[in-house]
Amino acid sequence: MSDVDFRSMIRRKSWLSLGFVFLVSVLLFALASGSHLRSDWSDNQTSSLSNSTLQVLHALDEPIQIKAYFTADLPQPYGQLQKFIEDKLMSYRDAGKGNVGFEMINPADDPNIEASLTALNIPKVQVQVIEDDRAQVRQGYLAIVIEYIDQQEIIPVVQTDAGFEYLLTRKIKKLSGKGKQSIAVATGFGASDLKKLQTLQQLLQDDYNFIEVDLNQNFVPKDVQALIVDGIDKKPSERFRYHLDQFRMTGGGVLVLAANAKPDLEQGFSVLPVDSYANVWLHDDLGVSVEPGLVMDQQASRITVNQQQGGFAFRSVVDFPFIVNVVDINAEQLITQGLESISIPFSAPLLWINPDANKSVLLSSSAWSAVQSGPPFDVNPLTNIRERFSGLSLRPSALMLAEEGEIHSTFEAAPQGIVFSDGLSHQAKTEQGRLLVSGSVALLDNEFIEGSNSILILNMLDWLSHDEALIELRSRGVTQRPLEPLDKAGRTFFKMFWIFGLPLLLLMLGTWRWFNLRARRAA
Repeated sequence: MSDVDFRSMIRRKSWLSLGFVFLVSVLLFALASGSHLRSDWSDNQTSSLSNSTLQVLHALDEPIQIKAYFTADLPQPYGQLQKFIEDKLMSYRDAGKGNVGFEMINPADDPNIEASLTALNIPKVQVQVIEDDRAQVRQGYLAIVIEYIDQQEIIPVVQTDAGFEYLLTRKIKKLSGKGKQSIAVATGFGASDLKKLQTLQQLLQDDYNFIEVDLNQNFVPKDVQALIVDGIDKKPSERFRYHLDQFRMTGGGVLVLAANAKPDLEQGFSVLPVDSYANVWLHDDLGVSVEPGLVMDQQASRITVNQQQGGFAFRSVVDFPFIVNVVDINAEQLITQGLESISIPFSAPLLWINPDANKSVLLSSSAWSAVQSGPPFDVNPLTNIRERFSGLSLRPSALMLAEEGEIHSTFEAAPQGIVFSDGLSHQAKTEQGRLLVSGSVALLDNEFIEGSNSILILNMLDWLSHDEALIELRSRGVTQRPLEPLDKAGRTFFKMFWIFGLPLLLLMLGTWRWFNLRARRAA
């Protein structure tokens, strides 16, 4: 066989192999497109249905129908969004085991459908389309309607795939659940009432009803699942403490926000000190010590401040160490699982008096944090951060604590004057106690309820209410990835490497190349 024939044979084999590979690839792609098999390689399995969603779907006792109204041929990214929604609804249908159905409907196909959507107050969205070298505006629908028995929930506009699973599962749970739960807010002794918690109520209005309760006079009502005690700044009475204690003995969850200072942002960056006796009851009743001082951390959140120099006014962004950017988060606890960063403002350091297996630390400041003594406290954001930490001992501080399990009453009997009703009596212990203590009273303030803080607050109240179905799902897809700071030795190593190591490496490479070329010429 000549060399020409041999090369021709090799060429034919190569083309045949290439054609075979192409044909197999096309067949596999066609089979994959027509099936619903998938392999999820995403971080945290965010492209698969969570255990929370599966739990909600398996609890359905009646069929649920999901109708997705998406106008066809919308430009990207809406075309990709429509494909994502269809894939996700297929997953819901498969996981529902016959109790979940769905339809993808193009409202443009039937004028009656558009009329029914208008009756449901579902708006058209406007999207920009480039056609024939001209920018045009088109209108379309991106809505979801969920029907369950004789009830209905609506997602008027699906703008992004981020958080879609949480939103849809939350609507399904609301339809198939037992209605809203109740949360009580304790009043008196300087605690924040509902008027000061407007943003919190708006955040939770679809899931919870809020009531106020005066623990100095009354027991917590029976239908309340969780109690918030936000910012007591005076020593509470024995009646107040006993009513709270007995609510804990029923298995009700309690959130206490206590600190050494309250922010007064209306007067600029300043704080108001709290009476030192206001936190003693936490030591006696809850086993928590609110240590003196305010935590400040070099791993700080950034804020914008107004400055004036000469006749000029300008705004600048500075690191503010009193709003701690917390990344030391307890990943083993359900409340904080999946969270990557939390902002905790104006916090006092906390400490368990008698730590045990039922007690844990949820959030801690970094190893580059310290405690400013006081009062008074200097929280001026323009103070140089190095000067603030000069001469202070750096150590992490606990910012939020949790307790779950068997809890014993602080009181051996009811104080004099306490009257029980409806056959109730003094309870000595519970097996299902739940407690959260935050060193920041500003955590629920309107200014700080945003981003990951919102997720944390929702998780906290769900956990206290013994309703954990959505906690795992809520924090899925969080995309913030804060960098862990290097210690001094690490910073010095990388600084020396970039200044001296990299040039030396290049010099060694050039020298090796020069000797190599010289040897080749000599040969």
